[in-house]
Amino acid sequence: MIINKIARHVVFVFLLLSVFFLAPASAQEIKKIIIFPFEIYSKDNSLAIKESLYKKLSAELKKEKLIKVVPADAFLRDKTKVDQKKAIQAGKSLGVDFVVLGSLTQFGETLSVDAKIIDVRAANALSPVFVQGKGLDNIGLIAAELKTEILVRTGLIEKIFKIEIKGNRKIEAVAIIQQIKSKEGKPFFEAYIADDIKTIYKMGLFLDVSAATTSTPEGKIITFTVLEKGLITDIQIKGNKALDKDDIQEVMTIKIRESLNQEKIKADIEKIKTLYDGKGYSNAEIIDSVERDGEKDFRVVFDIKENDRVYIKAITFEGNEAYSSKEIRGMMSTSEHGFLSFITDSGLLKRDQLKQDIGKIASYYFNNGFINAQVGEPEITNDKKWIYIKIQIKEGKRFKFGKIEISGDLLQKPRSELFAALKIKEGENYNREEIIKDIDFLTQACNDEGYAYADINPKVDTREKEQLVDVDFQIIKGGLVYINRIGISGNTVTRDKVIRRQLDVVEGDLYSSSKLKNSYGNLNRLRYFEEVDFQTEKSPDKDKMDINIRVKEKNTGMFMIGAGYSAAEQALIMGQIVQNNFLGYGQILSFKASLGSTTNNYELSFTEPWLFDIPLWCKADIWKYKKEYDSYDLNTYGTGLTLGYPIWEKVVGYMGYNLSSNDISNIQATASQSIKDQEGERITSAMTFTLARDTRDDYMFPTKGANSSISVQYAGPPLGGNVKMVKYSASANAYWPLFWDMVFVTKGRIGYIQNTDDDASRIPIYERYVLGGINTIRGLRYVGPTNPGTSDVIGGTTMMVFNVELVFPFIKNA
Repeated sequence: MIINKIARHVVFVFLLLSVFFLAPASAQEIKKIIIFPFEIYSKDNSLAIKESLYKKLSAELKKEKLIKVVPADAFLRDKTKVDQKKAIQAGKSLGVDFVVLGSLTQFGETLSVDAKIIDVRAANALSPVFVQGKGLDNIGLIAAELKTEILVRTGLIEKIFKIEIKGNRKIEAVAIIQQIKSKEGKPFFEAYIADDIKTIYKMGLFLDVSAATTSTPEGKIITFTVLEKGLITDIQIKGNKALDKDDIQEVMTIKIRESLNQEKIKADIEKIKTLYDGKGYSNAEIIDSVERDGEKDFRVVFDIKENDRVYIKAITFEGNEAYSSKEIRGMMSTSEHGFLSFITDSGLLKRDQLKQDIGKIASYYFNNGFINAQVGEPEITNDKKWIYIKIQIKEGKRFKFGKIEISGDLLQKPRSELFAALKIKEGENYNREEIIKDIDFLTQACNDEGYAYADINPKVDTREKEQLVDVDFQIIKGGLVYINRIGISGNTVTRDKVIRRQLDVVEGDLYSSSKLKNSYGNLNRLRYFEEVDFQTEKSPDKDKMDINIRVKEKNTGMFMIGAGYSAAEQALIMGQIVQNNFLGYGQILSFKASLGSTTNNYELSFTEPWLFDIPLWCKADIWKYKKEYDSYDLNTYGTGLTLGYPIWEKVVGYMGYNLSSNDISNIQATASQSIKDQEGERITSAMTFTLARDTRDDYMFPTKGANSSISVQYAGPPLGGNVKMVKYSASANAYWPLFWDMVFVTKGRIGYIQNTDDDASRIPIYERYVLGGINTIRGLRYVGPTNPGTSDVIGGTTMMVFNVELVFPFIKNA
């Protein structure tokens, strides 16, 4: 008993001594720190910045349990500069462990902080700290980063020296490290480790993840040990008949040599089902199985049972009163099974399409006065033979527009003009789509006056009793914005100046969205680029904006060769070599030739669209034509020079000179006397004056817009030659886009030749109007006045022709 009591006393004393001596040793010592206010180098209020940084850094450090911040408020208004020697002296007198001092320098929006941490006991400075941030509003973030660096430098927290990944066979360590919070060289936080383990596990590539830490003189080493899931070595798809294997694999996300991921497999099954839904196989069944392939890897098998196709039998609606079920069905792309469904695929359930149809119906109601309309989710019933769709609609009351106003900031354009251009009108049915269009219109009106960041706030007030909606467009135009810099990238061949001269804006101009839109269209119409992208970016100065233009060039050279047959030309072989962006200067060099049963043509031309770096268009060409007509042969060779200059927007004036030799020979004995009288060579020396307007969206393959021209050609004294005449002509073409990329085209041409020679028969036959062929009347060879005796087509002095065409692409983007 006595021995037991003595033993208990010894144990008690030992435990007491352990608590007394060991507890202080295990507790980390609290460090005292004083922060001297930083020197501030800024054009702004230096004292305010100094106080803000001091208070925020002090507040951040006070959050730490192992730090006691000694106040230094008395130094805030003291202009005496504190150096390292004074800091150590002050630190010793105040009994602190560390002193923090430094400076903040402001360059525009950039704030740079240089801090020095001094160990008072050792009387030396620790490694310096450098922190950067943007804007005075972010001083709190800078203070938080400074605190972390101070904790690291003073040894109160450790840095991460290295992060190791073990157990990974296929997944690169870098791919794992990129996902986690802990980073080499950054402070070590124990709480991050648990988060990092969860993050790695959520990658879906591992069966198990663990972590261990080791302390070294250089810092913490964190080791993550992972156990990877097995690889997929094979993916098999069985039972598919209606869909190709390639089509199914295209929507799948699992791939061979990737880790097995059950979530991905489930998601792929849903994608395959959606694919089958779109083909009418709504009853398709897809079962997946995972088979072992060796010890660690797997084979994934999708077993598909397609079953019969199922069509939509009926689409019904409940609650619709304003519009009949037939009208609403007409708005939908989804349709019921019909007589031609086996050809057109109508009547198939495509869930994405049905979802869009619900949106169409809702928009139709919203745009026709029903502001409270609700279109429910479709109820889909499948009885294995047919699909039935029922859609619930709550229409609510129909509202009209009441008062319409424009308020807020004033623009240069009068309010009356803005108001007149609005699409919504008082007394008409409420239309949400037109409100959006009017917001876009008013926004563009602000943008075109330089207010790039203008905001249009539509204030909508609903009067339930009167069933009226008042709309007030409040304009908040903001400040004027100027174009600071226009950057161009992606042009490896095309010179910068070729792109810049197509822009309606230059650096220093007021911002204008319309001019940028026109510039975008101008660059596309060049047909030098596959892609044109305009990006706007705020400059450091709030009243300036940068514009970045990125282009992707395409091959602008073209070689064509072909053969054909027409009523006018008969058998024909054609060839052309053209470079539309010669040496990247935007010049056009072209040679074309055609050889046929009755025609030999050669033409060489060179076009400079910006002669002398001004918008002076210039084209020089030479040609040689030979044409065999029924009664005679015509040989022509000549040269021409044409200049063009923009007069108004979209309107260009042209002036050209042509000199040609035209020889009529080999006249048949049966030819009319009027043709025989023209045998021999004639010289035509002519000036042509043209006005042309062009608003087409594309010069080669237009889909909308129009182009028109009027011209006068004069040949005679004092230009020389032996042909005397004045030829007047006008033409107009218009283009309207239709469905399925088709374009409806109307064309019209008129012409009149005035004879200025004493002999009316002196107008050469080759200058007279003869219609026929692909450009005038398709399928007919020669259409025009004939000689009464011989039926030779001798042409006329007046002409009028109109065409209507439907143009559609055989191959898109060819």
